[in-house]
Amino acid sequence: MKRPTYTLPSIVKKVFRSGERSLPRTEVRSRMEANDLNAFLNLDSETLLDKVLSMEQSPVRVGSSDAIVELTYQPHQLFDLAHRFLRETLTPKKMDQIVAELRRQTQFGWNQIQRLLQLEKDPRFVQYQGDPRWFLAEWKVGNDQVYAFCRDNGITQVTSRSLVHFLEQEVGMAADTAFLPLLDDRFRIDGERLYIIVRSDDEPKEEESAELEVAVAAAPDTIAITDEEQEEASPSDDTVQLLDQHQEPMIIKEEQIMNTVSNQQVLQEVSQLLLQALSRLEARQQEMSQEVVAHFQQSNMQAIEVLMNEKHKHEQIALGIKQVLAASEQQ
Repeated sequence: MKRPTYTLPSIVKKVFRSGERSLPRTEVRSRMEANDLNAFLNLDSETLLDKVLSMEQSPVRVGSSDAIVELTYQPHQLFDLAHRFLRETLTPKKMDQIVAELRRQTQFGWNQIQRLLQLEKDPRFVQYQGDPRWFLAEWKVGNDQVYAFCRDNGITQVTSRSLVHFLEQEVGMAADTAFLPLLDDRFRIDGERLYIIVRSDDEPKEEESAELEVAVAAAPDTIAITDEEQEEASPSDDTVQLLDQHQEPMIIKEEQIMNTVSNQQVLQEVSQLLLQALSRLEARQQEMSQEVVAHFQQSNMQAIEVLMNEKHKHEQIALGIKQVLAASEQQ
C-alpha cells in the first residue's frame, strides 16, 4: 500500500506542537503511533526515532538525558522569509525556488542561503517521500477526501477546465489542502489522464463490483515529478509538469458537466483569475515600497534599482490586465 508519507525527519518534526522545544522519548513515540505517522512504514516508532537522531542534518538530538529529545532548530530571518513565501503562494516549492526568492529579497548570496537555510531542522516545513518539494506542516493532504468522494459518487472523468470549480464547490477542499496522486497507489497517471483505482475492499457495503477506473485530465503547467516517480508511473512529456495542487488542483468530475460549460463561464473564470493576479501585483507593490525604505536606510542603491525595475514591470502588467478586463466587460 502506497500513500503520501512524510520523510522520517518530517515525521519526527510533526509530533512537536507549536512552542515545544523538547519532549520525552516516550511522548515522541506515543504521538507518532497515536497519529499513525509511521503507519505506512515498516519501522516501529523507536527504530524510526533512532534513525532520525543519527542523521547528519537531524531536526532533533538527545537532550539533557537520553530520555529527552529536543529540536535542533535555531531561529533565523531566512527561515521566516521562506515560511512567508510558501504561505503567501500556497504552493510547495523546491529548494532552488526558495533560494531564488530569498536571494531576491535579501542581500545573502546563493551559497550562503543554501548553507544557512536547513529546512530539515525547522518544524514548520515538511517533505513527503518521493517529492523533492517543501510543504508547510500546517497544510493537509486531500487524497482520501478526493478518493472517497469519487468512489461514493461514481464520478467518471473531466477535463482540466472544471477542476477548480469541482475542488471548491463540490469536493469542498480547502485552499491549504494538497492533492498528491503521484504518491498514492489509488491513483495512476497514463498520458494526460489520472485514473482512480477503486478496489472492492474499499467500496461501500453491498457493493462488490470489480475495479473501477476513473479518468481525469491532468491540469497543465503544474509541478514537476521526480525521476523515480517518472519511471514508476511512466507519464508522457505532457505530464512531467503535472500537479500544483493549490494553483491548478486536479480533481474528478463527470464529463457531462464539461459539456455544459459555456463560453460565458470560461470568460468569468478568466476574469476572476485576472482580478486575483491584479490583487497579487498590488500587494507586491506595497511590499516593495517597504523594501525600498529598508534598502535606502542601508544605502543599498543597487537593490533599490532592482526594485524600481520590478515596479515598472508590475505597473505595465497591471495596466495590461486592466485593459483586458475593460474589454471583456464591453463584450
